[in-house]
Amino acid sequence: MNIQSMANGREGLLCPQSDYIDIFNRRKAVISGNWSVINDGLCTLTDLGLRHNGNGLVWLNSGISVHEADSDIGLTGQDKQSYDYHSEVRTASRLKSNDYYGFVQPKDIDSYALNIICKVSQQFTERKEGSPLVTFALLIDQQARKEAVDNWILYRNPKQGDKYTILNKHYHRGLIKIYKAKDWQAEPLRYIGNLIRNDAEFSKLMRRLGYIKVRTRKITGKLNDFWIYRCKEKTLKQVRTKEIFKNNKLIRFVQYTKQPMKAFKHILVDGEYCYVYEDHIHFLTKKRQRIAGKQVTGYTAKGVEMREVKS
Repeated sequence: MNIQSMANGREGLLCPQSDYIDIFNRRKAVISGNWSVINDGLCTLTDLGLRHNGNGLVWLNSGISVHEADSDIGLTGQDKQSYDYHSEVRTASRLKSNDYYGFVQPKDIDSYALNIICKVSQQFTERKEGSPLVTFALLIDQQARKEAVDNWILYRNPKQGDKYTILNKHYHRGLIKIYKAKDWQAEPLRYIGNLIRNDAEFSKLMRRLGYIKVRTRKITGKLNDFWIYRCKEKTLKQVRTKEIFKNNKLIRFVQYTKQPMKAFKHILVDGEYCYVYEDHIHFLTKKRQRIAGKQVTGYTAKGVEMREVKS
């Protein structure tokens, strides 16, 4: 009878419910300030569904302090898309298992990848003719993108597996020496390297990060593929300009003043003389008009909004 009870007890320890209770108790101890299970290498903060944001313990996914919420409410928006994607391709991180995915926190993969990409990309905030983009666009050379990951290495804390950073062996030589002196373990970035080098995976990465691909010659004058950050907008029209679109056409306006001003030209517009900003004159249409019984060449603002500049 005692042997049977012991067998049942061992089975209970292996069941998912027992694992959950074990994680719950360990998490409770860590939150209370007892970090022995972490320091002894029995588990990591990630195993317990926690992370440290520099100020204190927070829930792994939501980032909310463990003292403000009793549980993790999960990810939202782009973070959720990233987590859902990586949860399918990474190895599950289980308690007491050394076979965990290198980054542990999958949402960090995107931010680290973007950091590497930005090192070799050109950023544009306006078009060639000067009109601004509502956000910004990245021009990324394919060859430079594929070579960008060659010199990056991940260094992981030997005792706390969820504590890690990535460093460039050329840019961060001093930091690398410090981490090596503290016995941090170097790991190759094979997965993130494949993610950036592979065209299909790279496109998925950029879409998860909130970028859309646009092929245009309006930014540099040459036909190139740009990645435009779309923020919260869902359509291409909302990211291409700060102006409002109507019927797929930009609402044009012409600035004018009744007093002389630098860069403003004195011209006739719809039968009345005014000072018009020189760069806006091309929005007007030339039209012959009669003034004091004489035919003179002027302009009409038909279909164009006139905005007075008051000094």
